[in-house]
Amino acid sequence: MMQDLIEQIRTLAGEYKGMIIEWRRHLHCHPELSFEEFDTADYVAEQLSAMGYEIRRNIGGTGVMAVFNAQKPGPVIAFRADMDALPIMEETGLPYASENIGVMHACGHDGHMAVLLGTALVISKLKDRLCGTIKFIFQPGEEANGGAKCVINDGVLKNPDVSGIFALHMIPELPEGTIGIKPGYLSATDDEFMIKVSGKSAHSSEPEMGINAIMIASHVVTALDSVLSNNVGPFDVATFSICQINGGDAINVIPDHVEMKGMIRCIEKANKELIRSRMQKIVKMTAEAFGGSGEVEFIPGFPSVNNDPALTKITVETASLMLADKDDVYEIERPHMGSEDFAYYQEEIPGVMFMLGCAQPDMPTGSLHSPELNINEDALINGVKVFCGIAAKMCGIEEN
Repeated sequence: MMQDLIEQIRTLAGEYKGMIIEWRRHLHCHPELSFEEFDTADYVAEQLSAMGYEIRRNIGGTGVMAVFNAQKPGPVIAFRADMDALPIMEETGLPYASENIGVMHACGHDGHMAVLLGTALVISKLKDRLCGTIKFIFQPGEEANGGAKCVINDGVLKNPDVSGIFALHMIPELPEGTIGIKPGYLSATDDEFMIKVSGKSAHSSEPEMGINAIMIASHVVTALDSVLSNNVGPFDVATFSICQINGGDAINVIPDHVEMKGMIRCIEKANKELIRSRMQKIVKMTAEAFGGSGEVEFIPGFPSVNNDPALTKITVETASLMLADKDDVYEIERPHMGSEDFAYYQEEIPGVMFMLGCAQPDMPTGSLHSPELNINEDALINGVKVFCGIAAKMCGIEEN
């Protein structure tokens, strides 16, 4: 990458730091839930329009997209940020804390949007140095298991066809000034399940007249403990958790039904299918052995984020140049067991997501999805520099 272009990006990102932080604080103060990001979309579109971009609205619901066209042939790439917040009561005490009671940007999406707005602003100043097309996608509903699919179905990757897409995610576990990345699997699937066990109701004074669904459920829970230990290899990554059990209405009545809910998280699709199959057999046969019946319903979640090796290499090389030191690029050893709907883009085209370190140096940062999350805003400029560096590496023009 051209050294003068690197320095130009660094200079511009620094000049716009105050504006980028202001964007983030406004968005943090006015969070909206999945597919309700109406004011958020208006605000994002307003900022992009002020930069000179033509805007496409209402993509996949409330999504917004701006397109940079250098008017010179070249690659077509995209950057994505998610817009939605979570139903969490904020407890940071910040002067720009959420004004929407019970709603908070507790997953860092306010930071993601500010980074992408900053990237769009810097790119708008580099038109003579770039070729090709760059799409800036602001996506609704990441937390609602559907936003990415919705905007993809609305054609954000088409006309012109995108050849590679990039995203980041705030991560409080890494210090500000760093990123974490790995080729291949970065996150897990997150399928929900509901187990229904049926028996026969009876009075507790006549237990022989009934079939106790709670007793069946307890044996099902014990039997399901074998799903991972006996079916998933010791070097594979998977978790299986029953997180909720409901059954019984009265202290003296044997219940006739129990419902149990939980999550399956794993990396390999084959393991997910195997776990599902074993669960169905265990639930059905255990319940029948005690005279009842059982069934499992699955609600598919996101696929695993699976980073393209070639684009990961580009991201690593770029971040090594744009951050303070090449050692600030950490290779993540194992996939994160959280989930991310960016994986849907990667089912269509090559893509990369990296983790942007945002830990506070001298105060608690909190964790993702917690009411105390308080990201280090210096991290936003690092995100802008890496995104713009990727754009320059892929679409930059060498000057004679």
